Amino acid sequence: MEAVLAAEWVAPSIARDRVRRWLTAHRWSRAHREDLVLAISEAVSNSVEHGYGISADDTTRFPLTPPGTIELHGQVITHADGVRHVEFTIRDHGRWIPPAMLGGNRGHGMAIMSACADKVTIDHTPVGTTVVVRSRPLPRPPLRLA
Repeated sequence: MEAVLAAEWVAPSIARDRVRRWLTAHRWSRAHREDLVLAISEAVSNSVEHGYGISADDTTRFPLTPPGTIELHGQVITHADGVRHVEFTIRDHGRWIPPAMLGGNRGHGMAIMSACADKVTIDHTPVGTTVVVRSRPLPRPPLRLA
């Protein structure tokens, strides 16, 4: 799965829809699918707000961070024993703005993503942030009978 989203507040909604449809097509269980949809939505929201400095009301933009894009990549990885997991990479090209600078009730995004996935890694660099979300392993889906 590949998507390039504009860094604006509609991006998390678009990401949720695309991820949900893609996981459904890959026969991901509903509970695991919804956990991943939530984790990806949070990562994309963080890119909009913390990567590009766009506030939830779209009225405040930090002057050092121009608007940009968020790249979303997903792949299913199947092991020899049939166990599979999915890995999503969310990448922005903004400049990380810490939650403390944004004010309000902040700081729950990592906890949400971690609760919804097997592993979450975040790499901040001067040229953007990359988040990798790896799902919990799932058994091979049952065969469909014709």
